[in-house]
Amino acid sequence: MAGVRFGLIGMGRHGMRYAQHLLRDVPGAELYAICRQDPLQGMAFAREHSIQYYREYLDLLGDPKVDAVAVVTPPRLHERVCTTALAAGKAVLVEKPMACTTREAINIVEAASRSGHLLMVAHTLRFNAVVRALEAHLDEIGAIHTISMCQRLEPPERDWLDNFALAGGGATLHTGIHLFDLLRYLSGDEVRHVYCEMARVFYEEVEDAMVATMGLRHSKIRCVLDVARYAGGRSGRIELVGENGQLMGDFEHGYAMVIRGRRATPLDLPTPGHTIVSVLNAFLEALREDAEPPISAVDGYHAVEIAEACYESASTKSPVEIEGADDDEDGEDDWDALG
Repeated sequence: MAGVRFGLIGMGRHGMRYAQHLLRDVPGAELYAICRQDPLQGMAFAREHSIQYYREYLDLLGDPKVDAVAVVTPPRLHERVCTTALAAGKAVLVEKPMACTTREAINIVEAASRSGHLLMVAHTLRFNAVVRALEAHLDEIGAIHTISMCQRLEPPERDWLDNFALAGGGATLHTGIHLFDLLRYLSGDEVRHVYCEMARVFYEEVEDAMVATMGLRHSKIRCVLDVARYAGGRSGRIELVGENGQLMGDFEHGYAMVIRGRRATPLDLPTPGHTIVSVLNAFLEALREDAEPPISAVDGYHAVEIAEACYESASTKSPVEIEGADDDEDGEDDWDALG
């Protein structure tokens, strides 16, 4: 197909990253239109780059020249924007988290299925060089029995992240969602049960600290995840403990190693690049090939499902069992059971 004309819905800090990459870094993609609530800034950006400006996303979706949309809005808007975009015949790339609740996520999955149009979720860490290196060496450490992950970040400058009405949740939903997706991706399994504790350190409306233990559906791997949005320094550690060694890496600091006995051997990393560019290229490839995206709406649902279980566990102070959609014999997701 010819160059894909993108409409970008959401022009905050992260949306601006998408805009800049679409303008210069993604062959075969054209930033055709933007939607931004601030008309002065939106029109100024559109004039500077000779693109269309819309204040309302419905007007952008009504433009027949828009082939695909990138949705980079606060998550509370994702369900409404994604389902409307799919009904309007647009392919959709939506930032994580795909939704704030499993009910919203199911609605998006079903809208994508009804429309027959592509929907991909931008879980960007799957494309990180450290994650890719660890994945490439999984077979070297034998059967995995423990997975430990953390992502610790400074307090954000964006006020809306501590606004429950806009954010829909705190560090669990916005940062932990990365780890929930990576856990599924690296283990090849689904989470069966969760025990989680949360706290507020600097935030007032939502949590900025979370620690969870998890068990998986089809294996005995034990998992420990912790997330912080109050830390004075960054880290993004992944540890996979196997019978024949350990894989360890940090996606914030860009290193990975395999450990056997007392010896730690650094791993060669793939050429690093912008993960948003990798996501956009993967989305375009799926669109051109009329293929399943590498991160589907169902993947987005399962990450939200884990987050929701964490919130329930923290609220009830007890373990939560996840009644998966794939409990049937063929392992396929049964959306009737969920809906």
